[in-house]
Amino acid sequence: MLEGKVDAKQAIRDLKRFREKAIPYAARNALNRSAFHVRAEWQQEIRGSFTLRNRYTERSILVTRAAGKSVSSMIAFVGSTAPYMDEQEHGATIHGRGKHKPIAAPTAAGQAAGSKRTKLVRAGNKLSALHVFKLKGASKRQRNAVAIAMAKRRGDRDVLLERPSGGKGIFRLMGGRKKTTTRLLWDLSRSSVKVRPEPTLQRTLARIQPRLAEIHRDAIIEQLKRHKILGY
Repeated sequence: MLEGKVDAKQAIRDLKRFREKAIPYAARNALNRSAFHVRAEWQQEIRGSFTLRNRYTERSILVTRAAGKSVSSMIAFVGSTAPYMDEQEHGATIHGRGKHKPIAAPTAAGQAAGSKRTKLVRAGNKLSALHVFKLKGASKRQRNAVAIAMAKRRGDRDVLLERPSGGKGIFRLMGGRKKTTTRLLWDLSRSSVKVRPEPTLQRTLARIQPRLAEIHRDAIIEQLKRHKILGY
């Protein structure tokens, strides 16, 4: 009998009639295979949706297999152990530990100023690697001028400045002694940042849904073949 022409409902009826004890095995296999298909598809979706520093996020996607012989109580779980995946899936507002929530600018990742940052922050531009001066002076312009002058005198490239639009930022000094320009590395002007929803799991389930019926049908046919029922 050709598998591609086997009707799923008929296959179930045949298995119930001739080998009913095999039903739980077929159900359990179908659930577990579906779960692992979701896991593989979700990992692929994550690779395409996020900028990943390592494979931790992918490896956090785990499966808990269905067990036992009671079909009504069988459950297979697919989920992530990464604490931030819920925020990524549904969106969130993340507050800084202090007054500010540091936001990396494109320049910190080696990308053009004003563009959208799509890469990871370079090691030398991480906050922990930067050394900046506190601002001094009466006015905003004076404080910025003093901070730049002190940084140049000490041979430092990075400086904490007050931004024209309000708030503060860590800037990289560019150019020589005669002409100095600045490029924003870290925006320190916000107390929180909104995480836009990135429903990777939702998109995964939408793609997997049409394949579930075939996965279950194949699990039933596997049991029919195993017990050599009706020429399967």
